Formats: sequence, structure tokens, C-alpha cells
Amino acid sequence: MRPRAAPRSGRAARRSLRSPVLPALLLFVGLLLPAVPAAAAAPVEPAAPAVPHPFGRLTCLPEYGVRFCRGGLVGGRDLRVPSFDGVPLDADVALPPSGRGPFPLLVLLHGLAGSKHDFETTRDDGALDDVTMAAKGFAVLVYTARGFGDSCGTAASRADTPACAKGWIQLADQRYEVRDTQYLAGLLVDEGLVRPGIAVAGSSYGAGQSLQLATLKNRIRLPSGRFAPFVSPVRHVPMTVAAAFAEWPWEDLDTALAPNGHLATSMYTPPAVDHTPVGVPKESWIKLLYAGTTTGYLSPPGTDPQADLTTWQQASLAGPPDTALDVTSLDDLQQYKSAIAIPLAPGGPAPTVIQSGWTDSLFPVSEALHFANRYPAGRSHFLLLFEDVGHNWAQDKPADVAFGQTRGIDFLTAVMQLHQAPPHGVVVLPTTCPRSAPSGPPSSGASLAALQHGSLTLAGGLPQTVTSAGGDPAVAAALNPVAHPFCQSLANTPEPGTFGSTLSLNAPFTLLGAARVRAQLHVVGNYPELVARLWDVAPDGTRQIVAMGVYVPPVNQAAGTSTSATADTTATFELNPNDYTFAAGHEIELELVGSNAPYFLASNGTYRITVSNLGVTLPRG
Repeated sequence: MRPRAAPRSGRAARRSLRSPVLPALLLFVGLLLPAVPAAAAAPVEPAAPAVPHPFGRLTCLPEYGVRFCRGGLVGGRDLRVPSFDGVPLDADVALPPSGRGPFPLLVLLHGLAGSKHDFETTRDDGALDDVTMAAKGFAVLVYTARGFGDSCGTAASRADTPACAKGWIQLADQRYEVRDTQYLAGLLVDEGLVRPGIAVAGSSYGAGQSLQLATLKNRIRLPSGRFAPFVSPVRHVPMTVAAAFAEWPWEDLDTALAPNGHLATSMYTPPAVDHTPVGVPKESWIKLLYAGTTTGYLSPPGTDPQADLTTWQQASLAGPPDTALDVTSLDDLQQYKSAIAIPLAPGGPAPTVIQSGWTDSLFPVSEALHFANRYPAGRSHFLLLFEDVGHNWAQDKPADVAFGQTRGIDFLTAVMQLHQAPPHGVVVLPTTCPRSAPSGPPSSGASLAALQHGSLTLAGGLPQTVTSAGGDPAVAAALNPVAHPFCQSLANTPEPGTFGSTLSLNAPFTLLGAARVRAQLHVVGNYPELVARLWDVAPDGTRQIVAMGVYVPPVNQAAGTSTSATADTTATFELNPNDYTFAAGHEIELELVGSNAPYFLASNGTYRITVSNLGVTLPRG
């Protein structure tokens, strides 16, 4: 990583590091959810220091129009901050240009394989970064997560540092990485430098942690799995997460990394639904993400069963039949690495703004809706921003990125500085091709459903059979979002062993939300999976992908199932949501295939699925 003094563009540097690196499935530790004891009465908060020295070791100097307090490994000195378990963390602090505080604190959390530098810049550029937010009056804490960079992530950072011995990556675990954020914030509260109601924000890996922090709110999670009050470590000042801004988050790593198609975006679905049956791993993402984690400090295989990323990655890509390790790993992902299974705090999560991407193939819009649907309408303070941003396929048009960042910053300012009720509801920007095309004007409403105006129905016609060997591998390869862009024209050629149904349009049609598929399935064979593709077919014989989804039928999945086994089931599942307009004269095509490797892992099974009575509901924008 380049030192802070090196001139660079904060936005460009962040974009290069924002794709997080998430390996696959983890081991189950147990479900320990006792009642949280009441916090002790708040002691008198310490007075703000005349000369701030964050963490008792950083020196703050005027830089970039604010006061910058550099930590980490600096000039031969070790200024890292020991966390609650002694693991040294590389942390910097930016303070407003003047004043003693206590200031409102904002913690910025980087993407996987990133560092504290992801949110550091050298000027007030109006984006979500340390200088811009410090210039607005925030104290800003940025630190490198344990297991990355100088927080024990490199061999040099571990040299002569016994506390780094077990400072490996814990995959956004509430008991470790998430608690690190709470502990560092508590130290600053004990020093009188910041207020005990804090804000958190992050992108991707940091966004998943932001949702967990918002849901924990006034609690921490101990290594035992138990919950305890969130208080500062020395003076025991009661603390809380007062606001959160999550850019491209996951709500449940089960649905994000291995979806089974049983999640519904229009209603709340319980955690068990997300991995019953076990889903299909996103093969290309998992390989890429695991490769990124190898730049950090991974637990040696077989050493720490709670953080053995190498073993988990191998197990997840072995494919069906599912093992006990697959099942318990999914339980662990939900329990300790996702917001979905955290018991609700009184009043629900902290006010939260979520920016998610229609075309984000890793953490799609459905993750944000999954989070919001858990809470009754009118009793939550959520602002959902849905745009063409995020991980591939997302196009991240500069105007769209700026649109979301501005509203996220305004949300944090309203809560943390103006003490106002934050904006809430849903704001959408449509997906457009090519990338040079503007995304169009935003629309807003109380919910996504409030922006939908009826629906269009596509019928399936006669029964058709999908086979495990069907489809064109070249088309599947072109639909690998890790390697290819969203806006690409592909030939509309027939693919054997697939199901297809089309609807011709006499007028433009805007899809807003998730296409919902209903069908009868007659399955012959073992370990079946079904991939749905929604296409925009142009009159010139080309087609553009609009949305995809995968569904695992809850039949013929048990180990030892014969290739001649038969079963019937009724399927109802959704594709990932989008906001996309089909032009007049085009066709909407729903295609079902038996595999879309390497995006989704190909099944080890051999099967035929006869699809009948198909109907597709397309919500109209």
C-alpha cells in the first residue's frame, strides 16, 4: 500500500479496491442467544482533550485542510492500536480543522483485500472519505481490518509481533472484525474525543459489517457467541450505533454466495429458507474472492475451525451432494457473519441508508430488500437507493455513484449533526445501455411496491424439457459477470436442452423489480438445479441479458439419489430485480437452462426437468 503522503485521487483509489474478497462456507459454532443484560448507569463522560492524541499514541497535524492523525507502522515506530484481544490494528483518524470535541464519529470500513487507504484522500472532493467528512465536522476513523495490510496481514507486519499470531481474517465476524470497530470507537469515547452515538459506513465487505453494526446497535458479541452491552472499554460509557451507510452490502451470506432461489423480495423470508435446500455456489466469484484473501493472513488449514477459509473454499466448490460441512457452514455464515440472524434490539436497527445495484451479480438488490423486509413498514428508518452500481455487472456510471454518495452523506449529516429524522423510502435509477447512456431521472416512493404499477404476464405454452447437459457453453461463459460486461449483444441462437418462452411488445415496457416464475417441474435424475435468464431480444436477432436467477428444486438432492429417480414439485422463484425498459418491437424472453457455469457452479448430477404450466409475472414500473 502506498503511504498516505503520496498524492492520489481518493475516489480512484477506492474504486480499484472496492471489490471485496469473500471466501465460501464456514463452520458452525453454535447458537447462543441469551438475553442481553441491562447496561449500567452512564458515568460522567470525560472532558475533551485540549490537544488530541487519539488512542493515546497518534499525533494530529494540519494536513489536507483538516487535522490528520497518522497511525500504523510509521518511521520505524509501531503506532498500531491493540484491539480487545491484543491484535494490533493499523488505524488513522481525521479531525475537523479546529475544535476540541467531542465530535460525532464516523467509522469508514473498507472492502475485502483493501486497507484504511480505501477511504483516504488528499482533498475535500465531496465523496465519502476521511477529508470530506472531517471537513464537515466529523471525527473520522479509518482502519485496516485484522488479517489485511499492516493489521497482521503481511509477513512484515507480523514480524516480532506475537499479538499477530492469531490475527488472521475472520470474515466480517461479529465477534472479531465487527467488535474491532466497536472497541476502537469506545477508546475514542473514553478519551472524550467523540460522542458515544457513532455512525458507520462502508463498501462491500465494509457494508456487510455496517449492516451488522446497525442491527447490533447497542450490543457487542463476545467470542463465546453471547451478547453484551456496547460500552466503552475503560469508562464503560453506554454506546450505540446511531446511523449507518452501507454501499453494496450483503444481508445474508448464504443467499449472496450460494443462492437457492427460495428468497422472496416482496415479503420477509426466515433465515432457514435461505439454505433449505443448500444453494448453488457462485463459482467464478468464490474463486476470485478467495484468491484475493490470499494476499492477507489466512488461518492455516486445520488450525482454526472458525476461520479455515481454505478448507471452506474447497468444500463449497466440490458441489453436490451436500455434506454436513455444507449445512453447518451455512448456519455459521448466517449466525456470525450476517445481519439476518442477529436478534432485534429495542426499536429495531439504527437508521440506515443502503445503496445496492440492480446489476450487482454478487450482492444484488435482493440483499437490501431481504434486510428491509424483516422490519414492519413504518417502524424502520431505512433509505434504499437502487441504481446500476456495485460489483460486476454493475456499470458504476460516475453520475450514479455521485447520486448515491450525496444522499448517503446527507443521511448521515441529518442524523448525526442536525439531529433530524432521516429521509426514508426507496429511490430508484434505471439501468441503461450502453454505459455512455445516462441512467435517467430518479423515482422515489415509500417502498418498491409503491413504484410498481401492475404487471405483465408471460406464459410458457407447451411443456419443454431442460437437461443438465443442455445449453450453449459459449453463452454461459459470456454471461460470467466476473469476466464480461452487462451491456453486450449476443446472438439469439437456439440452445438445445433448454426451455424458452417469448412475449412480443407493441409498446415499451419497464420492468421494475423481480420477475417471478411459477411452474410445475417433473424431475428425473439427481442434484438438479435450474437457471433462469431474462433476455431483451432485438429485431436484428441479438439479445441482451436483463436478469438472472438460480433455483434448487427441493427434490432428488439427497446423497446417493439415483440418476433415474423421479419427483414432481411446484416451483416459485424470482430472478434478481432490475429497473430496465424493453423497447417497442422487442421481445421479452424467459429461458431456463440446466447450468450457467462458471457463474453458478455446475451440478455433479445428471437430470432432466420437464417444465409445464409456466407463468412469469413481470412487475411494471
